[in-house]
Amino acid sequence: MTTAEIIKTLGGPASIGRQLGIRGQAVSLWIRADRIPVDRVPQLERIAKQMGAPVRAEQMRPDVEWSVIRGQGG
Repeated sequence: MTTAEIIKTLGGPASIGRQLGIRGQAVSLWIRADRIPVDRVPQLERIAKQMGAPVRAEQMRPDVEWSVIRGQGG
């Protein structure tokens, strides 16, 4: 899933920006860079869970060892 697809699934830049207390333009920059800032991933994962959207941290940033961060080994 691309960054653009993830953002769209979670309601788009403006909606995500409002929920995170940042500008939608900042979220749009994530799409341009094709990279979600790692510090925003937990917040986005919570938003996805609340929406019932099948988006996980591992999809947003596959370069991060989320199982280690979550304390599930690695």
